[in-house]
Amino acid sequence: MLALVVGSGAVYAVLSPGLRGAVGDATPRQNVALEASELGLPAGATNVQDFGSLLADFEAAQEASLVALRGYLLTDGEGFHGEWLQASARLQAASDALGRQSSTWTDGRKLVELVEMQRLVDQLLAEQRAVAAIVGTVNRYPGLQLYTEDVRPALGEAQALCTEIMDAMLAISSPDVVGPVGPFATFRGDLDDLRAGLADFMAASRDATLPEAASSARLGAMRKTLADVRPQIPVEMREEIDRLASLIGTVQEKLDRVFALRKGERWDYADYAFRTRIEPLAGKLGSIGAAWRESAGRQS
Repeated sequence: MLALVVGSGAVYAVLSPGLRGAVGDATPRQNVALEASELGLPAGATNVQDFGSLLADFEAAQEASLVALRGYLLTDGEGFHGEWLQASARLQAASDALGRQSSTWTDGRKLVELVEMQRLVDQLLAEQRAVAAIVGTVNRYPGLQLYTEDVRPALGEAQALCTEIMDAMLAISSPDVVGPVGPFATFRGDLDDLRAGLADFMAASRDATLPEAASSARLGAMRKTLADVRPQIPVEMREEIDRLASLIGTVQEKLDRVFALRKGERWDYADYAFRTRIEPLAGKLGSIGAAWRESAGRQS
């Protein structure tokens, strides 16, 4: 989406062809020669800054805000964050400048299009702020948040219960009768493998292989082990076994959602929102500017 080349202290940001087409093909800061009369202004009208220059400023600010925000998403860098804030302020100022100049326009269609442009600018800036706000937070990665807030604590509680249950079983065991200690020790080892495998998997790249310890087959086997040992342990410990089984079931349910998010396009919600909410708005704004340029070209 955005190619970043860093060298000699300079950062060059290049938008994808699709996005660049959405915000106009004009070079940023290029002063497009559009006469006031071509916009529907009175013949011979003069302005402090002609419409072509105002439109070029607007388009340059819009593109700069998109590039800086995209750079911020890719790097979490404060430099890009500062550039995005500055570009956003420029975009708002450029939109306001077009609005002030419109008091002399006589083309009703373009006045209506300007109102739509300003509405889109407000929406674009609001969406950009929403996306920028989740950079660096757990909200950016819903699947990771689900793992951090639900799965990992459940596994921690399960490990603590394992220790408690094992201590109780060992207290009444003897070398002659191992009983449920053996299979429960296997369960405890599987739980340790699950925790370690998930920690590595969540820290790895998106194309990492799902840990075998977290497979449905392994989790199902763990729950069966608990069901098999439950009748063999002291009655007073069976409530803990039931809680342990419930935790494993919850973990399995939550992991299904985590893995689905990991495979889908919403894993990085900031990137998803940029592509599905911000880029379309930029495209609509670009279409309005392009229509104005085309209209001016026909009249030249």
